[in-house]
Amino acid sequence: MIGILDYGSQYTQLIARQYRRLGYQAEVWPASTRASWIREQQASRKIRGLVLSGSPASVGYELQPDPEFLNLGLPILGLCFGYHFLADVLGGKVASSTNREYGAARVEKTSDAANDPILAAMPREFRVWMSHGDSVVETPRDAKVILRSQGEIAAFSIPGRRIWAFQFHPEVHHSEHGIELLAAFAREAAGEKAEWSVKGALDQTLSRLRTDLAGVPEVLCGVSGGVDSTVLAVLLSQVTHVRAVFVDHGFQRAYDLPDLKRTFSKYPNIQLEVVDATKEFWKELEGVSDPETKRKIMGRLFIETFQKHADCPYLGQGTIYSDVIESAAAGSGASHNIKSHHNVGGLPKDLKFKLVEPLREFFKDEVREIGRLLGLDSESLDRHPFPGPGLCIRCVGPLTPARIEILRKADTILHDELKRRELYSKTWQAGCILTPVSTVGVMGDGRTYESVLAIRAVTSVDAMTAEASDLPLQDLKEIASRIVNEVRGVNRVVYDLTSKPPATIEWE
Repeated sequence: MIGILDYGSQYTQLIARQYRRLGYQAEVWPASTRASWIREQQASRKIRGLVLSGSPASVGYELQPDPEFLNLGLPILGLCFGYHFLADVLGGKVASSTNREYGAARVEKTSDAANDPILAAMPREFRVWMSHGDSVVETPRDAKVILRSQGEIAAFSIPGRRIWAFQFHPEVHHSEHGIELLAAFAREAAGEKAEWSVKGALDQTLSRLRTDLAGVPEVLCGVSGGVDSTVLAVLLSQVTHVRAVFVDHGFQRAYDLPDLKRTFSKYPNIQLEVVDATKEFWKELEGVSDPETKRKIMGRLFIETFQKHADCPYLGQGTIYSDVIESAAAGSGASHNIKSHHNVGGLPKDLKFKLVEPLREFFKDEVREIGRLLGLDSESLDRHPFPGPGLCIRCVGPLTPARIEILRKADTILHDELKRRELYSKTWQAGCILTPVSTVGVMGDGRTYESVLAIRAVTSVDAMTAEASDLPLQDLKEIASRIVNEVRGVNRVVYDLTSKPPATIEWE
């Protein structure tokens, strides 16, 4: 296993995902993890190496990793902040850089990299992705500089101690040969074998579920129509009866429930129930504008609805590994909180259910693979990601039933048109955003003053970075025309061209 210490980098999850795609077992541990805990876990978990992630923090200020990591006898790979920490703790010098690097850069191998086991197969020069404001200006005494960028130190190694440290992020797809670098560390430095697979992990998960739920006649499972909760229900149905509860809170898309009924009709061990909770949700959400408040209210009301309408002691929840990692990072104070997940960290202390979360060890792409292994069709598994709180966070500004209905109608048109024009599969995520801005328009011979609607469609590999989808302009024009003509309350449609970063995929 490769253990990954998460110091708050937005890319930490990518390190684990890349390793698992390569077939290496990898886990992410919070910044608070101590060397003593790792020492206790080494035998049972067969930990072969450690990766120290990046961070928005600077070494020696807000965050200081446990220096005892260096005495565990494990090979260590430091990335960005981890690179700075290793330089600092081993006697080098880190300083705030006058030439900060954010984005693509080129690195060049030095003569000391000729026989380095991590860089041996790399070309003399290649492109990498930088994101740092601090730099190593002096390496530790026994270190060898193995990469430079514009003459400055970009990587060093201490072969005798099996330590490698890189300024850049090999885990992101912008870094050429980054995957090879990660694989070389696992294979050459850590001696790890590529034996992990989603199928093997699924078999272990099913085995645990059969043991944990032996004699349990039924599990309650909240479903939204999204990939995570759909796969969760199907997975649990392999070992027990599932009461799949769809909470109609009034913020779903028009096609969510019909699609879910179609999917579950193929699984006799799943009983779909619809709970109408629109009045309860609107009572607290009407007029709310702040996106974080919207998310927290939604999360609390979900749990309260389950407690009110269900008498089953077991609650299946579609928490995935990304949610777990981000929750732990937020609790450690190492990361900058971007937005909350409505199903993580908001559970009441007096929760009446025993949680069943079999997907909490899997990333989103792995959840989709599990669905395929369980026989779910592509239409169910290749749905675009959709935020748990639903349309309420795609409605920027105060929530009202009229504004949500405008958004729902527009979203249905966009969805249908993308499918009809065979553009749905060419985008990773797409949706409409209703803005709180009104503009002047002309319809017929009359003046209008109605809302601006934005279309957001992106292409992405992992949601960490994203580019606006290159949809044909004529298709966009025709989709916009249909929305304006058919949706009362919208007289202008715009297309969001912003990448992530600097923007996020969702607006709220």
